[in-house]
Amino acid sequence: MGWWKKDPLKLLRRSLGKDKLLTLPEDLASYGYDATTFRGEPIAVVMADCSEDIQTTVDFALEEGFKITTRGAGTGMSGGSVPIEGGIVLSCERMNSILKLDADEYIAIVQPGVVTAVLQEAAQRNKLFYPPDPSSYTASTLGGNVAENAGGLRCFKYGVTGHYVLGIEFVDGTGKLQLSGAFNNEDTEPELTPLLVGSEGTFGIFTRIALRLIEAPEKTVTLSAYYSTSEDALTCIEQIIQSGIVPSIVEYIDKKALSASANHLGLTYPNESEAQILLELDGSEEEVSTISPDVYQLLNSTAIEVNTAAEQSSRQQLWKLRRGISPSLSRLSLGKINDDIAVPRGCLSDFVKQISEIEIQYNLEIPVYGHAGDGNLHISILYDKNNNNSQKSAEEASREIFKSAIEIGGTITGEHGIGCAKRDYLPWQQSEAVLSLEKQIKRTLDPHGIFNPGKILI
Repeated sequence: MGWWKKDPLKLLRRSLGKDKLLTLPEDLASYGYDATTFRGEPIAVVMADCSEDIQTTVDFALEEGFKITTRGAGTGMSGGSVPIEGGIVLSCERMNSILKLDADEYIAIVQPGVVTAVLQEAAQRNKLFYPPDPSSYTASTLGGNVAENAGGLRCFKYGVTGHYVLGIEFVDGTGKLQLSGAFNNEDTEPELTPLLVGSEGTFGIFTRIALRLIEAPEKTVTLSAYYSTSEDALTCIEQIIQSGIVPSIVEYIDKKALSASANHLGLTYPNESEAQILLELDGSEEEVSTISPDVYQLLNSTAIEVNTAAEQSSRQQLWKLRRGISPSLSRLSLGKINDDIAVPRGCLSDFVKQISEIEIQYNLEIPVYGHAGDGNLHISILYDKNNNNSQKSAEEASREIFKSAIEIGGTITGEHGIGCAKRDYLPWQQSEAVLSLEKQIKRTLDPHGIFNPGKILI
């Protein structure tokens, strides 16, 4: 028996190079979690820096019977990059180069480990714009954004990540390098890009991504308004949109989220406020200058206080409370379930009321905030993880919120994905026929079932 049969990881290390395979306990622990409470324990972590490393790892996994969980920055909120069934974690963080940025063709070719903010800054230097803007943009990677079809603050006007993906190069479940979209010159082959976007690492491992860029807006104005009731705030949002104005960002923040962020950051807001709206308008100088007074007037008609800013530093001041919400909520309790429900925008008021009723029913605090323009709300269920009853109540409350969202015509996730966090609830939303078709696609691209086990489709 060869030495590699006693320890097959030695063969993988020899094939990749010793600096690309991590097996120390502290390294394995570092790659066993994401932004959720889910945890896993890989047997090894591969630090890939090229497509050949990925193909080598897939070939090894097929030969030795291992599973692979692909990971970017680990900022996900659905457990998507957690190796819940062990196996190998394949990290793309070293694949972090912008391979091409063509200002004439409005296209960027990137490796999957490029951080979202890095591409945005590179585009800006070329007077271009990459609109997808997940809240984790300073840390999250483009490979993860594409895998989750990430949303973000600018969804209402500019759409989600998938609207900017022109093509993907990827390694399939047989170890073969495949091309889709802008990378594929064979017009007769099926276009796989739409299937890969949002597949959450279950169909293949991305090696290169082609992204569409657009012209940068000339001007941006931020407006902040506080309201005495949530209903007034949400009604005002609908009035603005019904008037034909299309803000780039439409954020809603309730009293609990406001209070948590303000206390955490040492900031203030009107005491009588029960909700805040945060808007941004962008476009040409003329367009923004024309619509800003109309939006201000609509906000001010029922608001307690309205503030507006056009300069970057002043705009950032208005954003401080919103940016501070997520870290501040983590300080309020030992446990937190992050749900990202999306419902039809016209149903937001009724849905927020339902969440308040669930909050009372389960005796929990449930702050609500998020991207109201496209009906995507972030719902944070706070509980005591050291108290079994509190944790059980939180889980039951989460299920009730999922049911309410589906009944009202919405979805159990707006941008965070299914992963393992919402895997068991996917049949509530999708028919058996749809799930069966998705599983057939999975078997075609990953016939041996080695990619991201235990997620979405099981």
